[in-house]
Amino acid sequence: MQPFTLMEAVLYNLLRSIPLIMLGFYPFREKRRFSAKITSLMFEAILLVWVFSSVFNIYYAGTIFFRVIGEIVGIILIAVLYVAALKGHPGKMLFFCFMLINVGYMTTATSKCIEGVLFPDLVRGRYMWSASLCLCLVSPFILYPVFLFIRWEKQHLTRDMQPGYIWDFSWLVPTTFYLIWAHDFYSSGNPLEWVLNPFNILYLGIVNLASFLVYYLILRMVIENNRSLQLREENHALTLQVMQYDDLNKRIAAARQGRHDLRHHIVTMENMLNAGNVSELRQYLSDMTDRYQLDGALTYCSNTTVNGILMYFANEAKEQGIDYKVNIGIPENIPISKTDLSIIFGNLIENAVEACQKQNAGERKIQVRGQTSKNTFTLTIDNTYETAPVRDKRGRFRSMKHSGMGIGTESVKSIVERYKGVIEFETRGDLFCVSVMLYL
Repeated sequence: MQPFTLMEAVLYNLLRSIPLIMLGFYPFREKRRFSAKITSLMFEAILLVWVFSSVFNIYYAGTIFFRVIGEIVGIILIAVLYVAALKGHPGKMLFFCFMLINVGYMTTATSKCIEGVLFPDLVRGRYMWSASLCLCLVSPFILYPVFLFIRWEKQHLTRDMQPGYIWDFSWLVPTTFYLIWAHDFYSSGNPLEWVLNPFNILYLGIVNLASFLVYYLILRMVIENNRSLQLREENHALTLQVMQYDDLNKRIAAARQGRHDLRHHIVTMENMLNAGNVSELRQYLSDMTDRYQLDGALTYCSNTTVNGILMYFANEAKEQGIDYKVNIGIPENIPISKTDLSIIFGNLIENAVEACQKQNAGERKIQVRGQTSKNTFTLTIDNTYETAPVRDKRGRFRSMKHSGMGIGTESVKSIVERYKGVIEFETRGDLFCVSVMLYL
Protein backbone atom coordinates (compact mmCIF):
# COMPACT_ATOMS: atom_id res chain seq x y z
CA MET A 1 0.00 0.00 0.00
CA GLN A 2 1.44 3.35 -1.03
CA PRO A 3 1.62 5.96 1.76
CA PHE A 4 -0.26 9.22 1.42
CA THR A 5 0.23 12.53 3.20
CA LEU A 6 -2.21 14.50 5.31
CA MET A 7 -2.16 17.23 2.66
CA GLU A 8 -3.27 14.74 -0.01
CA ALA A 9 -6.12 13.57 2.22
CA VAL A 10 -7.28 17.14 2.89
CA LEU A 11 -7.07 18.07 -0.79
CA TYR A 12 -9.08 15.02 -1.81
CA ASN A 13 -11.86 15.76 0.69
CA LEU A 14 -12.00 19.42 -0.30
CA LEU A 15 -12.38 18.43 -3.95
CA ARG A 16 -15.14 16.06 -2.91
CA SER A 17 -17.00 18.34 -0.51
CA ILE A 18 -16.89 21.86 -1.99
CA PRO A 19 -18.98 21.12 -5.14
CA LEU A 20 -21.57 19.21 -3.11
CA ILE A 21 -21.92 21.92 -0.48
CA MET A 22 -22.27 24.55 -3.21
CA LEU A 23 -25.02 22.46 -4.81
CA GLY A 24 -26.69 22.18 -1.42
CA PHE A 25 -26.68 25.94 -0.93
CA TYR A 26 -27.78 26.73 -4.50
CA PRO A 27 -31.57 26.15 -4.09
CA PHE A 28 -31.64 28.28 -0.94
CA ARG A 29 -29.03 30.93 -1.75
CA GLU A 30 -31.67 33.68 -1.57
CA LYS A 31 -32.95 32.46 1.79
CA ARG A 32 -30.04 33.09 4.09
CA ARG A 33 -30.95 33.08 7.75
CA PHE A 34 -28.02 35.32 8.62
CA SER A 35 -25.77 37.87 6.93
CA ALA A 36 -23.55 36.85 4.02
CA LYS A 37 -20.50 36.88 6.29
CA ILE A 38 -22.01 34.58 8.90
CA THR A 39 -23.42 32.29 6.19
CA SER A 40 -19.92 32.03 4.69
CA LEU A 41 -18.54 31.08 8.11
CA MET A 42 -21.17 28.36 8.43
CA PHE A 43 -20.27 27.14 4.93
CA GLU A 44 -16.66 26.90 6.07
CA ALA A 45 -17.75 25.14 9.26
CA ILE A 46 -19.47 22.46 7.17
CA LEU A 47 -16.27 22.03 5.17
CA LEU A 48 -14.28 21.74 8.40
CA VAL A 49 -16.62 19.11 9.83
CA TRP A 50 -16.45 17.13 6.58
CA VAL A 51 -12.66 17.19 6.40
CA PHE A 52 -12.24 16.51 10.12
CA SER A 53 -14.57 13.48 10.08
CA SER A 54 -12.72 12.11 7.03
CA VAL A 55 -9.30 12.58 8.63
CA PHE A 56 -10.63 10.99 11.84
CA ASN A 57 -11.66 7.91 9.87
CA ILE A 58 -8.20 7.76 8.27
CA TYR A 59 -6.07 7.87 11.41
CA TYR A 60 -8.26 6.97 14.36
CA ALA A 61 -11.15 4.77 13.20
CA GLY A 62 -9.40 1.45 13.01
CA THR A 63 -12.52 -0.67 12.54
CA ILE A 64 -15.63 -0.47 10.39
CA PHE A 65 -17.73 0.20 13.48
CA PHE A 66 -15.83 3.35 14.42
CA ARG A 67 -15.76 4.49 10.80
CA VAL A 68 -19.55 4.25 10.63
CA ILE A 69 -19.92 6.11 13.95
CA GLY A 70 -17.59 8.87 12.76
CA GLU A 71 -19.46 9.15 9.48
CA ILE A 72 -22.88 9.32 11.19
CA VAL A 73 -21.70 12.02 13.60
CA GLY A 74 -20.24 14.01 10.70
CA ILE A 75 -23.46 13.74 8.67
CA ILE A 76 -25.57 14.86 11.63
CA LEU A 77 -23.34 17.89 12.28
CA ILE A 78 -23.37 18.83 8.58
CA ALA A 79 -27.16 18.52 8.41
CA VAL A 80 -27.59 20.68 11.55
CA LEU A 81 -25.31 23.42 10.22
CA TYR A 82 -26.98 23.29 6.82
CA VAL A 83 -30.50 23.67 8.21
CA ALA A 84 -29.36 26.38 10.64
CA ALA A 85 -27.67 28.47 7.93
CA LEU A 86 -30.63 28.74 5.56
CA LYS A 87 -34.35 29.47 5.78
CA GLY A 88 -36.73 26.91 4.43
CA HIS A 89 -38.72 23.89 5.44
CA PRO A 90 -36.31 21.64 7.43
CA GLY A 91 -37.69 18.55 5.68
CA LYS A 92 -37.00 20.04 2.25
CA MET A 93 -33.47 20.97 3.27
CA LEU A 94 -32.79 17.51 4.67
CA PHE A 95 -34.18 16.06 1.44
CA PHE A 96 -31.51 17.90 -0.58
CA CYS A 97 -28.85 17.25 2.05
CA PHE A 98 -29.22 13.44 1.94
CA MET A 99 -29.78 13.47 -1.81
CA LEU A 100 -26.39 15.15 -2.28
CA ILE A 101 -24.72 12.86 0.24
CA ASN A 102 -25.80 9.93 -1.94
CA VAL A 103 -24.49 11.73 -5.02
CA GLY A 104 -21.21 12.36 -3.23
CA TYR A 105 -20.69 8.70 -2.43
CA MET A 106 -21.62 7.75 -5.97
CA THR A 107 -18.96 10.15 -7.28
CA THR A 108 -16.36 8.91 -4.81
CA ALA A 109 -17.01 5.22 -5.49
CA THR A 110 -16.98 5.68 -9.28
CA SER A 111 -13.74 7.68 -9.24
CA LYS A 112 -12.12 5.04 -7.00
CA CYS A 113 -13.18 2.27 -9.36
CA ILE A 114 -11.67 4.15 -12.30
CA GLU A 115 -8.51 4.76 -10.28
CA GLY A 116 -8.24 1.00 -9.82
CA VAL A 117 -8.22 0.61 -13.59
CA LEU A 118 -5.82 3.47 -14.38
CA PHE A 119 -3.54 3.32 -11.33
CA PRO A 120 -3.71 -0.20 -9.86
CA ASP A 121 -0.48 0.31 -7.93
CA LEU A 122 -1.72 3.49 -6.20
CA VAL A 123 -5.41 2.80 -5.62
CA ARG A 124 -4.93 1.15 -2.23
CA GLY A 125 -3.34 4.30 -0.91
CA ARG A 126 -6.88 5.73 -0.58
CA TYR A 127 -6.00 9.44 -0.83
CA MET A 128 -3.05 9.45 -3.20
CA TRP A 129 -2.75 12.13 -5.87
CA SER A 130 -4.24 9.62 -8.31
CA ALA A 131 -7.48 9.60 -6.28
CA SER A 132 -7.80 13.39 -6.59
CA LEU A 133 -7.07 13.20 -10.32
CA CYS A 134 -9.74 10.57 -10.95
CA LEU A 135 -12.20 12.49 -8.78
CA CYS A 136 -11.69 15.59 -10.95
CA LEU A 137 -12.27 13.49 -14.08
CA VAL A 138 -15.48 11.86 -12.81
CA SER A 139 -17.15 14.71 -10.91
CA PRO A 140 -18.32 16.83 -13.90
CA PHE A 141 -20.12 13.86 -15.51
CA ILE A 142 -22.12 13.18 -12.33
CA LEU A 143 -22.48 16.59 -10.72
CA TYR A 144 -23.48 18.57 -13.81
CA PRO A 145 -26.69 16.54 -14.40
CA VAL A 146 -27.43 16.90 -10.69
CA PHE A 147 -26.98 20.67 -11.01
CA LEU A 148 -29.44 20.71 -13.95
CA PHE A 149 -31.92 18.74 -11.85
CA ILE A 150 -31.62 21.18 -8.93
CA ARG A 151 -31.89 24.18 -11.27
CA TRP A 152 -35.05 22.68 -12.78
CA GLU A 153 -36.48 22.33 -9.28
CA LYS A 154 -35.59 25.90 -8.41
CA GLN A 155 -37.18 27.27 -11.58
CA HIS A 156 -40.43 25.40 -11.05
CA LEU A 157 -40.73 25.86 -7.31
CA THR A 158 -40.32 29.62 -7.13
CA ARG A 159 -43.06 29.98 -4.50
CA ASP A 160 -42.78 28.61 -0.98
CA MET A 161 -46.34 27.33 -0.74
CA GLN A 162 -45.59 23.63 -0.83
CA PRO A 163 -47.66 21.78 1.76
CA GLY A 164 -45.52 20.99 4.78
CA TYR A 165 -46.70 17.40 5.13
CA ILE A 166 -44.89 16.49 1.87
CA TRP A 167 -41.51 17.69 3.14
CA ASP A 168 -42.17 16.32 6.64
CA PHE A 169 -41.61 12.82 5.29
CA SER A 170 -40.00 13.16 1.84
CA TRP A 171 -36.52 13.49 3.32
CA LEU A 172 -36.81 9.87 4.44
CA VAL A 173 -36.66 8.79 0.77
CA PRO A 174 -32.99 9.76 0.10
CA THR A 175 -32.14 8.57 3.61
CA THR A 176 -33.59 5.15 2.79
CA PHE A 177 -31.60 4.93 -0.45
CA TYR A 178 -28.47 5.85 1.51
CA LEU A 179 -29.12 3.03 3.98
CA ILE A 180 -29.71 0.54 1.14
CA TRP A 181 -26.31 0.92 -0.46
CA ALA A 182 -24.45 1.77 2.76
CA HIS A 183 -25.53 -1.59 4.17
CA ASP A 184 -23.91 -3.41 1.24
CA PHE A 185 -20.90 -1.10 1.29
CA TYR A 186 -20.01 -1.53 4.97
CA SER A 187 -21.22 -5.11 5.42
CA SER A 188 -18.78 -6.30 2.75
CA GLY A 189 -15.99 -6.20 5.31
CA ASN A 190 -13.63 -4.36 2.97
CA PRO A 191 -15.18 -1.18 1.49
CA LEU A 192 -12.20 -0.56 -0.79
CA GLU A 193 -12.53 -3.96 -2.44
CA TRP A 194 -16.26 -3.35 -2.77
CA VAL A 195 -15.84 -0.13 -4.79
CA LEU A 196 -13.14 -1.65 -6.98
CA ASN A 197 -15.69 -4.13 -8.31
CA PRO A 198 -17.34 -2.57 -11.40
CA PHE A 199 -20.54 -4.55 -10.83
CA ASN A 200 -20.96 -2.88 -7.43
CA ILE A 201 -20.56 0.53 -9.06
CA LEU A 202 -23.18 -0.46 -11.62
CA TYR A 203 -25.49 -1.48 -8.76
CA LEU A 204 -24.82 1.82 -7.00
CA GLY A 205 -25.55 3.71 -10.21
CA ILE A 206 -28.88 1.92 -10.64
CA VAL A 207 -29.82 2.74 -7.04
CA ASN A 208 -29.00 6.40 -7.59
CA LEU A 209 -30.93 6.55 -10.88
CA ALA A 210 -33.92 4.97 -9.19
CA SER A 211 -33.63 7.44 -6.34
CA PHE A 212 -33.61 10.40 -8.74
CA LEU A 213 -36.69 9.04 -10.47
CA VAL A 214 -38.43 9.03 -7.10
CA TYR A 215 -37.10 12.53 -6.35
CA TYR A 216 -38.49 13.71 -9.68
CA LEU A 217 -41.91 12.22 -8.98
CA ILE A 218 -41.99 13.86 -5.53
CA LEU A 219 -41.04 17.24 -6.97
CA ARG A 220 -43.58 16.88 -9.78
CA MET A 221 -46.24 16.24 -7.15
CA VAL A 222 -45.17 19.35 -5.25
CA ILE A 223 -45.14 21.42 -8.46
CA GLU A 224 -48.64 20.27 -9.45
CA ASN A 225 -49.90 21.04 -5.96
CA ASN A 226 -48.24 24.45 -6.19
CA ARG A 227 -49.96 25.14 -9.50
CA SER A 228 -53.27 24.08 -8.03
CA LEU A 229 -52.83 26.55 -5.18
CA GLN A 230 -51.91 29.29 -7.65
CA LEU A 231 -55.01 28.58 -9.73
CA ARG A 232 -57.16 28.75 -6.61
CA GLU A 233 -55.60 32.12 -5.82
CA GLU A 234 -56.29 33.41 -9.30
CA ASN A 235 -59.85 32.04 -9.24
CA HIS A 236 -60.46 33.76 -5.93
CA ALA A 237 -59.11 37.04 -7.31
CA LEU A 238 -61.24 36.64 -10.45
CA THR A 239 -64.33 35.88 -8.38
CA LEU A 240 -63.69 38.99 -6.33
CA GLN A 241 -63.32 41.08 -9.48
CA VAL A 242 -66.61 39.69 -10.84
CA MET A 243 -68.36 40.59 -7.57
CA GLN A 244 -66.87 44.09 -7.76
CA TYR A 245 -68.06 44.35 -11.35
CA ASP A 246 -71.57 43.29 -10.36
CA ASP A 247 -71.56 45.76 -7.50
CA LEU A 248 -70.38 48.52 -9.82
CA ASN A 249 -73.17 47.70 -12.30
CA LYS A 250 -75.71 47.94 -9.50
CA ARG A 251 -74.34 51.33 -8.52
CA ILE A 252 -74.43 52.54 -12.12
CA ALA A 253 -78.02 51.32 -12.49
CA ALA A 254 -78.96 53.02 -9.23
CA ALA A 255 -77.28 56.24 -10.37
CA ARG A 256 -79.20 56.16 -13.67
CA GLN A 257 -82.44 55.52 -11.85
CA GLY A 258 -81.68 58.31 -9.43
CA ARG A 259 -80.96 60.76 -12.23
CA HIS A 260 -84.18 59.72 -13.96
CA ASP A 261 -86.17 60.26 -10.75
CA LEU A 262 -84.36 63.45 -9.76
CA ARG A 263 -86.86 65.74 -11.50
CA HIS A 264 -89.75 64.09 -9.66
CA HIS A 265 -87.94 64.34 -6.33
CA ILE A 266 -87.26 68.05 -6.86
CA VAL A 267 -90.94 68.72 -7.62
CA THR A 268 -92.05 66.76 -4.55
CA MET A 269 -89.59 68.55 -2.24
CA GLU A 270 -90.59 71.96 -3.63
CA ASN A 271 -94.24 71.18 -2.87
CA MET A 272 -93.35 70.13 0.69
CA LEU A 273 -91.28 73.26 1.20
CA ASN A 274 -94.00 75.53 -0.19
CA ALA A 275 -96.53 73.86 2.08
CA GLY A 276 -94.27 74.39 5.11
CA ASN A 277 -93.97 70.64 5.83
CA VAL A 278 -90.36 70.84 7.07
CA SER A 279 -90.46 67.65 9.15
CA GLU A 280 -91.96 65.73 6.25
CA LEU A 281 -89.23 67.16 3.98
CA ARG A 282 -86.51 66.01 6.38
CA GLN A 283 -87.96 62.51 6.47
CA TYR A 284 -88.13 62.47 2.69
CA LEU A 285 -84.44 63.50 2.43
CA SER A 286 -83.51 60.78 4.94
CA ASP A 287 -85.36 58.17 2.91
CA MET A 288 -83.52 59.30 -0.23
CA THR A 289 -80.17 59.05 1.55
CA ASP A 290 -80.87 55.46 2.59
CA ARG A 291 -82.25 54.49 -0.78
CA TYR A 292 -79.35 55.82 -2.83
CA GLN A 293 -76.65 55.17 -0.18
CA LEU A 294 -75.61 58.81 -0.20
CA ASP A 295 -74.02 58.61 3.24
CA GLY A 296 -71.35 56.07 2.19
CA ALA A 297 -67.85 56.88 1.04
CA LEU A 298 -67.48 57.24 -2.71
CA THR A 299 -63.72 56.82 -2.74
CA TYR A 300 -61.41 55.32 -0.11
CA CYS A 301 -58.12 55.72 -1.97
CA SER A 302 -56.78 56.59 -5.41
CA ASN A 303 -55.73 53.02 -6.20
CA THR A 304 -58.59 51.67 -8.29
CA THR A 305 -57.93 48.00 -7.45
CA VAL A 306 -57.88 48.53 -3.69
CA ASN A 307 -60.71 51.05 -3.79
CA GLY A 308 -62.95 48.58 -5.65
CA ILE A 309 -62.32 45.89 -3.03
CA LEU A 310 -62.90 48.30 -0.15
CA MET A 311 -66.16 49.52 -1.72
CA TYR A 312 -67.40 45.99 -2.28
CA PHE A 313 -66.77 44.89 1.30
CA ALA A 314 -68.22 48.17 2.58
CA ASN A 315 -71.55 47.09 1.10
CA GLU A 316 -71.12 43.57 2.51
CA ALA A 317 -70.39 44.99 5.95
CA LYS A 318 -73.39 47.32 5.81
CA GLU A 319 -75.73 44.46 4.93
CA GLN A 320 -74.38 42.46 7.89
CA GLY A 321 -74.62 45.36 10.32
CA ILE A 322 -70.85 45.66 10.70
CA ASP A 323 -69.24 48.97 11.64
CA TYR A 324 -66.76 49.34 8.76
CA LYS A 325 -64.10 52.04 8.97
CA VAL A 326 -61.31 52.72 6.50
CA ASN A 327 -58.36 55.07 6.74
CA ILE A 328 -56.03 54.32 3.89
CA GLY A 329 -53.74 56.08 1.44
CA ILE A 330 -52.48 54.02 -1.52
CA PRO A 331 -51.53 55.64 -4.82
CA GLU A 332 -52.38 54.16 -8.20
CA ASN A 333 -48.73 53.63 -9.17
CA ILE A 334 -47.64 51.63 -6.11
CA PRO A 335 -44.97 49.03 -7.12
CA ILE A 336 -47.14 46.08 -6.10
CA SER A 337 -48.99 44.13 -8.79
CA LYS A 338 -52.77 44.45 -8.97
CA THR A 339 -53.11 40.70 -8.51
CA ASP A 340 -51.05 40.78 -5.31
CA LEU A 341 -53.05 43.74 -3.97
CA SER A 342 -56.28 41.94 -4.79
CA ILE A 343 -55.16 38.77 -3.00
CA ILE A 344 -53.93 40.63 0.09
CA PHE A 345 -56.92 42.93 0.58
CA GLY A 346 -59.51 40.46 -0.72
CA ASN A 347 -58.48 37.56 1.50
CA LEU A 348 -57.81 39.51 4.68
CA ILE A 349 -60.95 41.66 4.56
CA GLU A 350 -63.06 38.68 3.53
CA ASN A 351 -61.75 36.78 6.57
CA ALA A 352 -62.58 39.76 8.79
CA VAL A 353 -66.15 39.98 7.43
CA GLU A 354 -66.65 36.22 7.92
CA ALA A 355 -65.40 36.44 11.51
CA CYS A 356 -67.86 39.24 12.24
CA GLN A 357 -70.71 37.32 10.58
CA LYS A 358 -70.14 34.43 13.00
CA GLN A 359 -70.61 36.71 16.02
CA ASN A 360 -73.83 35.97 17.88
CA ALA A 361 -73.45 38.84 20.34
CA GLY A 362 -71.54 42.06 20.83
CA GLU A 363 -70.58 44.87 18.50
CA ARG A 364 -69.36 43.92 15.06
CA LYS A 365 -66.65 46.13 13.65
CA ILE A 366 -63.80 46.18 11.15
CA GLN A 367 -61.11 48.80 10.86
CA VAL A 368 -58.77 48.94 7.86
CA ARG A 369 -55.72 51.19 7.94
CA GLY A 370 -52.94 51.40 5.38
CA GLN A 371 -50.26 53.73 4.17
CA THR A 372 -47.33 53.84 1.79
CA SER A 373 -44.01 55.56 2.20
CA LYS A 374 -41.00 55.73 -0.07
CA ASN A 375 -39.81 52.22 0.73
CA THR A 376 -42.63 50.44 2.55
CA PHE A 377 -46.29 49.57 2.42
CA THR A 378 -48.09 48.92 5.71
CA LEU A 379 -51.56 47.55 6.35
CA THR A 380 -53.48 46.68 9.50
CA ILE A 381 -56.92 45.08 9.67
CA ASP A 382 -58.65 44.72 13.03
CA ASN A 383 -61.94 42.91 13.47
CA THR A 384 -64.05 41.65 16.31
CA TYR A 385 -64.57 37.91 16.64
CA GLU A 386 -66.33 35.34 18.76
CA THR A 387 -64.33 32.20 18.05
CA ALA A 388 -60.57 32.50 17.77
CA PRO A 389 -59.10 31.04 14.55
CA VAL A 390 -57.45 27.63 14.97
CA ARG A 391 -53.84 27.00 13.96
CA ASP A 392 -52.11 23.72 13.22
CA LYS A 393 -48.78 22.64 14.71
CA ARG A 394 -46.92 24.72 12.12
CA GLY A 395 -48.81 27.91 12.90
CA ARG A 396 -51.01 27.84 9.77
CA PHE A 397 -54.65 28.85 10.15
CA ARG A 398 -57.25 26.20 9.52
CA SER A 399 -60.01 27.11 7.09
CA MET A 400 -63.43 28.04 8.45
CA LYS A 401 -65.04 26.87 5.19
CA HIS A 402 -63.52 23.42 4.70
CA SER A 403 -61.17 20.93 6.34
CA GLY A 404 -57.48 21.66 6.02
CA MET A 405 -55.44 24.85 6.06
CA GLY A 406 -56.80 28.21 4.94
CA ILE A 407 -55.62 28.80 1.38
CA GLY A 408 -56.26 32.56 1.50
CA THR A 409 -54.01 33.23 4.48
CA GLU A 410 -51.23 31.08 3.03
CA SER A 411 -51.54 33.00 -0.26
CA VAL A 412 -51.07 36.28 1.58
CA LYS A 413 -48.06 34.88 3.47
CA SER A 414 -46.50 33.81 0.17
CA ILE A 415 -46.88 37.31 -1.28
CA VAL A 416 -45.46 38.92 1.87
CA GLU A 417 -42.41 36.67 1.68
CA ARG A 418 -41.92 37.51 -1.99
CA TYR A 419 -41.70 41.21 -1.08
CA LYS A 420 -39.33 40.41 1.82
CA GLY A 421 -42.00 41.66 4.20
CA VAL A 422 -43.51 40.71 7.53
CA ILE A 423 -47.00 39.57 8.52
CA GLU A 424 -48.22 39.12 12.08
CA PHE A 425 -51.45 37.82 13.59
CA GLU A 426 -52.44 38.57 17.17
CA THR A 427 -55.47 38.98 19.43
CA ARG A 428 -56.05 42.06 21.57
CA GLY A 429 -59.05 41.55 23.77
CA ASP A 430 -62.04 41.12 21.49
CA LEU A 431 -60.05 42.13 18.38
CA PHE A 432 -58.20 39.93 15.94
CA CYS A 433 -55.42 42.01 14.38
CA VAL A 434 -53.44 41.43 11.19
CA SER A 435 -50.41 43.57 10.43
CA VAL A 436 -48.60 43.52 7.08
CA MET A 437 -45.47 45.35 5.97
CA LEU A 438 -43.99 45.02 2.48
CA TYR A 439 -40.71 46.47 1.25
CA LEU A 440 -41.18 48.26 -2.06
